Amino acid sequence: MSRQPDGDRSRGSDRSTRTGETAPPSGRWLLSTVLQTVVAVVGLAVVLYALSRAFGIDLLGMTAAALATQTGQWIAIAVVALIAMSAAMRAVRSVRAP
Repeated sequence: MSRQPDGDRSRGSDRSTRTGETAPPSGRWLLSTVLQTVVAVVGLAVVLYALSRAFGIDLLGMTAAALATQTGQWIAIAVVALIAMSAAMRAVRSVRAP
């Protein structure tokens, strides 16, 4: 049996056998997107809390009250949809990448 040159290997098997990878390539972008989203949400909450303390205005309470309305809930759904579309775009880019 002859050994295949590196150019003939399929992209998926080549990427999944690299050393040091902890997640399969198909799940890496999802994990990255979820982690970035969690960090952004926690960061936004910390910024709102800090501004609330600095200016004496209950910004977290105002945000919670805004999200309790129907319009606020639709805005939250739109943000979740944008995050999902962003994750899908990253998935498409990672599949097409050489």
